[in-house]
Amino acid sequence: MIEAENIIRQDSDWITIAFLIILVVLVVQKKLFGNRQLHTSIFFFKKNKLVSYFNKEKNTFFNLYQLLSFVIQLISLSLLFYFITPIFNVNTKTNDLDLFIKIAFGIGFYFLIRFLIGNIFSVIFNLEKLHKKIFFEKINYFNNLILWILPLLVLTSYSKYFENILLKITLIIFVVLIVIRYVLLIVNNKKLVFNNLFYFILYLCVLEIVPLVIILKLTI
Repeated sequence: MIEAENIIRQDSDWITIAFLIILVVLVVQKKLFGNRQLHTSIFFFKKNKLVSYFNKEKNTFFNLYQLLSFVIQLISLSLLFYFITPIFNVNTKTNDLDLFIKIAFGIGFYFLIRFLIGNIFSVIFNLEKLHKKIFFEKINYFNNLILWILPLLVLTSYSKYFENILLKITLIIFVVLIVIRYVLLIVNNKKLVFNNLFYFILYLCVLEIVPLVIILKLTI
């Protein structure tokens, strides 16, 4: 973990710029969409808000709000994975900014592949209704998750004495929230899920595992 502390401290100017971009996007998002951002941050507790936005936006997933949220997701996730690269013995001798950019491209590519596979799978097995609802909930729960993780990322990046413990806490909370996200997806869609249990399990496996396998095959 000492290496993790060192990598966070090295050449932090570009990290500051990354956080500034996130801040600007958050401000623009708040200015343009009012309470939408506030409601996003409480989706884990307010299912009715999530249902309400689904009814409004189900035919316009790729609106400006979701695009801005994706920018926040991409930068935040890239920073998180950049901070934890020493844990997985990734070669960090390369330029730190280059490593961050490579991680960002990898994450973006993963999301793209997952989206394409999800749509193809839903059409093949006639699960468009299930896919549309789960896809909407997944991206919005993930938006919620990122808003919670972001303050911890900032603290991890700029704390002088508690980088290690903050990084561990951030990673643990991230994993816990991911698990909660999947539990909520199943609970919210239990009728659809249990009516299509085999396809739902297959759907999740294909959606989460296949994109990772493709990326690993292309990069190793």
